[in-house]
Amino acid sequence: MSAPTAGEIERLLGDPYDADNPYGFAAAVRRDEQDAFPEELCAALREAGFHLNYLPAEWGGRFESFEHSMVVVRTAARRDLNIMPGTMFGITAATCLALHGSPEQQKHVAEILGRGGAVGFALSEADHGSDLLANTVRLEPALDGWELTGEKWMVGLGRRCEALYLVARTGGRGPGAFTAVLLDLSADVERGPAVPTSGMRGIDFAHLRFDRLPVPGEALVGREGQALESVMKAQQVVRVMSMAGSLGCADTALRLTLDFASARHVGRTTVRESAYPRRELAVASAALLSADVTALTAARGIHVFPEVFSVWGCAAKHVVAEHTEDLIRRCATVLATRSVLRTEGPGDGLFQKLQRDAAIVRVVDTSTLANLRAYAAQLPTLGVSRGTRNRAASHDGSAPAHETNPQRRELTSRIREVFDLSEPLPPYTPEHLDLTARGNSPITTALFDIAPQAAAILTAQGDRTTAALTTRLTTALTQLTEDVATADRDTGLVDAADRFAHLHAATCCLLLWWANPTRPLFGAEPGDTRWLTACLAYLLARADGTDPRGEAPALLPALDITTELHARDQLFCVHPQDLAPHPEPAADH
Repeated sequence: MSAPTAGEIERLLGDPYDADNPYGFAAAVRRDEQDAFPEELCAALREAGFHLNYLPAEWGGRFESFEHSMVVVRTAARRDLNIMPGTMFGITAATCLALHGSPEQQKHVAEILGRGGAVGFALSEADHGSDLLANTVRLEPALDGWELTGEKWMVGLGRRCEALYLVARTGGRGPGAFTAVLLDLSADVERGPAVPTSGMRGIDFAHLRFDRLPVPGEALVGREGQALESVMKAQQVVRVMSMAGSLGCADTALRLTLDFASARHVGRTTVRESAYPRRELAVASAALLSADVTALTAARGIHVFPEVFSVWGCAAKHVVAEHTEDLIRRCATVLATRSVLRTEGPGDGLFQKLQRDAAIVRVVDTSTLANLRAYAAQLPTLGVSRGTRNRAASHDGSAPAHETNPQRRELTSRIREVFDLSEPLPPYTPEHLDLTARGNSPITTALFDIAPQAAAILTAQGDRTTAALTTRLTTALTQLTEDVATADRDTGLVDAADRFAHLHAATCCLLLWWANPTRPLFGAEPGDTRWLTACLAYLLARADGTDPRGEAPALLPALDITTELHARDQLFCVHPQDLAPHPEPAADH
C-alpha cells in the first residue's frame, strides 16, 4: 500500500463544504457536538494508507520526507484536526523506539501501527506537568523483571491503544533516573474514563493507573536511565508534525473568513474591501504565509541540520502556534458573532471548533512556556550574531567570507539544501538529533553573509522597502545577542527566546526568497517580493513586541495573495496544492 498524496486525499474526501459529506465541515461539527471519535473519517484515511506517511520503509511505511508528510497531513487536518490524534498519535512512541528500541520491539510496534492500530505514549503526570524530573511513577526490580506503580496523565488514545511506551523512575535524581518500557496492555492496567477537553473532542485522553504491575525484563527499551534523552529527541520530530495541525486550523479559519467577508455587503462594498476588516485580514494573511514558510523550512531543515534541531524545532513550533492563534483571533474579529456559533455560520459552525482545536494542538506535546524554556537556556551560547564577528575576522575585502572560508562554503551549501526547493533532501537521520545545538545557529549565521546580497538585489530592483526590512532584520539579530548577554536567567531569557523565534522565522523567509529566484512561490511570479515584504514586516513587528497593524501598507499584499490562492482552490502554502473545488459563497446583504 502506498501513502496518498495531498491531491489524492482531496479527491478521496470530497467537497468539505457539502453538508452531507461525512468527511466535510458539517460532519466535523456534528462529531464535535457529540464528543464522537472520527471513526469513519479515520477508517477512510487508513484504508488509503494515510497513516503510513510517518512510518519508515523498514517498518512497512511510506515516509518520504517531513516536507511531503506535513503537506499531506495539513491537507487532511484542514477538515478536522482530530484526524491527527486519530491516526498519528503513535509517532512519539515510534520515534523513541526507532532511536533505542530492540529489533523485536520495533517489529512489534511496526505491525500495530502499520495496520492502523494505536501505540500510546505515557510521560506526563498530573502533579508535575512539564517538570519531568519530578515524576514519581516507579519501575522497581522484582524477581522476574520489574513492577510498575503509579499513574500517568492524559495519555492520548489511552482507552484504545494496544501497546504503551512508558517512562518511569528507576533511579534517584537527574535525567538518568528514568527508564522506558514497552507494555502490551492488558486487563491489569486500569484505564480511566476519557478526560473531556475543550478541543479535539472525542479523542480519548485517559489516565492510566498501575498497581505493582508485573513487567518482564525484555520490556525494557534501550538501557536503564536512557529514556529522557530519547524522549527529548523524539519530541523534536513531534513538533514538526504538530505544525501541520496548526496550519490546517489556520488554513480553514482564513478560508471561511474570506468566504464570509467576500459575500457580506456593508453599504456599497463588501466586508473584505472595508478598511478595518481588510487590515485585519491582511495581518491574518501575513501570519499564515510566514507560518507556512517557517514550518516548510523546519520540515526540510530536520533532514539537513538534525544536530541543531533542539533549537530550530522549538522556535518553529512557537512561531507557527503563535501565528495560528493571532490569525484565528483576527478572523474572529471579522466574523464577529458568527465566530462563536456552534452549528451555524461559516463551515456550519466549524470556526468555534477551530478556535478550540488550535488551542489544544499548541500544547499537545508541551506547554508554550516549556517549549520556550527548552531552548532559552541555549541562547547565551548560541551567538546568533556570531556571523558578524566571523565575517569581519575572515573577510579581507576581496570576496564574501562564505566564498573564501571552507567552513562557510560548506554552510552555504547546506543552507541551499534547505531553502532551494529544487534541491533533493538527504535521508532523515534520527540518530543525528542532539539535545543541544552546541552553540551553533546555522540559519542566523548564514544571514549575515547572504543579507547584503539580498539587499543589493532588492535595491537594484527598486524595492527599497524590502531592502530596508532586510537591514532591520540583521540589526535586530545583532541587538538580540547583546540583550541576551545581560538578560536574567528566567523571564529575560524566555522573552529573548520569543524574539529569537520570530527573527529566526524572518531569516527563513529571506533565505527562501534568495534561494529560489526562478521559482514561483505562493502562486506568484518568480522573484515576486510581495509575500516576502509582508512576512518580514509582520515578523519584525512580532519580534519588537509591537502591533503588526502598524505595518499595514506592507501587509496588504499578503491578503491579495491569499485571496488569489483561495479563488483558485489552492492551499495557502509556498507550493500551492489543488484542493476540492468549493462553491461560490452567496452574496449576503
